Amino acid sequence: MAQRYSREQIMERLHGQIKSGKPLIMFGAGSGLTAKCAEKGGADLIGVYSTAIYRMRGIPSLMAWLPYSNANEHLLNMSKEILPTVKSTPCIAGIGAHDPALDMDSFLDHVVQMGFSGVTNEPFVGLYGEYFANQLERAGLGFSTEVELIRRARAKNIFTIAWVMSPQEACTMAKAGADILGAMIGVTTGGMSGESEVISLEKATKDVQEMIKAAKGVNPDINVLTHGGPFCDVETAQYSIKYSSAVGYASGSSGERIPTEEAIVKITQQYKAMKLS
Repeated sequence: MAQRYSREQIMERLHGQIKSGKPLIMFGAGSGLTAKCAEKGGADLIGVYSTAIYRMRGIPSLMAWLPYSNANEHLLNMSKEILPTVKSTPCIAGIGAHDPALDMDSFLDHVVQMGFSGVTNEPFVGLYGEYFANQLERAGLGFSTEVELIRRARAKNIFTIAWVMSPQEACTMAKAGADILGAMIGVTTGGMSGESEVISLEKATKDVQEMIKAAKGVNPDINVLTHGGPFCDVETAQYSIKYSSAVGYASGSSGERIPTEEAIVKITQQYKAMKLS
């Protein structure tokens, strides 16, 4: 079962990696196997959230933003498969904060008792776009519920990673006490079920830097990971770190779905190339 860490222990581990010149890597896992492999590969954090289960079913992860299932039920079910495969890497629970029936404090306590060492806001309404996100906010189901999740987790001294999609969101989450920000550019490009048209690598990296600037205006010590959009492989992830102040990368489809697709297609083709005589 995954080892549980305190917020202070995680921060010490992460700062140690940064001081040694190594980037932070958070791996979003949709199965026990990929979580197990990510730990063996040296991931610093393993995220468990509803979007990952869809991509590993061969379905676009955007399904997590449509009203066909419950994100927190997915989290609990996935945890039964993933937490037992991870031994010494802090696991982060992606919590859907928007459910009006959710007892946030009790749920935070529950995921910690299960073995999670931290929490993040996933899914997040920023992906819906300004109009729908504003409608959700007016209904009491918007970004402010995600901010409240991070604020309450920090009050309980639980490690937090906050996904943000704009400088304004970055500033707000920094004020809420987030330990790490995930600068989200959008759905990851590439592969069989990824986005085909995204903003340029240069523009995406500039957008990341704007989010970093806003967050550090509140908390100069806050650290940021890049994710999504054109950041879809090692080379583009490296670019996003090199040309911004980010200290690491959060892989989702780029660490799990796309490599799996490529490996299975390749090995199947190789088997089909065998001869019967």
